[in-house]
Amino acid sequence: MFGCKNNSNPAAPVDQRNVIFTEGFEGGQAELDTIWTRYLITIEEGFYTKMRLTTDTAHTGTHSITSDSNRTALEYDVFSRIESGIVGVEFFILAKSAGQTNFTISIGQNAGSTGGLGKEFGLGFDQTDSVKCVFFDDRGVGENDAMISPIQLNHWYKCNVEVDFTSQKITYYLDNAKVRTLPFPTQEMYGIDRLLVFRGFGLNGEGAEGPKSYFADDITLYTK
Repeated sequence: MFGCKNNSNPAAPVDQRNVIFTEGFEGGQAELDTIWTRYLITIEEGFYTKMRLTTDTAHTGTHSITSDSNRTALEYDVFSRIESGIVGVEFFILAKSAGQTNFTISIGQNAGSTGGLGKEFGLGFDQTDSVKCVFFDDRGVGENDAMISPIQLNHWYKCNVEVDFTSQKITYYLDNAKVRTLPFPTQEMYGIDRLLVFRGFGLNGEGAEGPKSYFADDITLYTK
């Protein structure tokens, strides 16, 4: 069942940001290979393959990223883990056609030797062809996600997720409207040290395979 975003809620604040990382994918394949890594789920499962650059569509400039199959991802490791204040991520995602698979961007806490994100907070597309909030704990505490609305095709969604260590809350914004605030779903939230762009396995399974028209662009990681 879809929730409804409240457009009367205040817009995501944009001032007083300290930018940690920003990527518009205009540096080409060399930059993609240098800054972003493959994604290790577990030692047994091995690496997900890297997503690709495309000029099919872009939020700004000429490039964005997309994927032709599930089990693809891009990962950016934060050099110094952020443990206080507010840390947020802003990005843009678009669907040119129904994809029926999971495509999300999240920030969170490294899961350790098994790889991936042990605590994950993000926004993206679900295999039900809806926009969803992601809040995930690999220990099963508060493990869940929430549908917001059916996907509007050919629309660049502006997404913001902010983790506030002072108030112990996570807030989600979609197109500048606040859609959800929830308390930390775990007592073992130590900091944010990873940003993940991901297509494939999710709480509802892998979803449809093959080329799907999902795009991501203009990712910014920041603190306040």
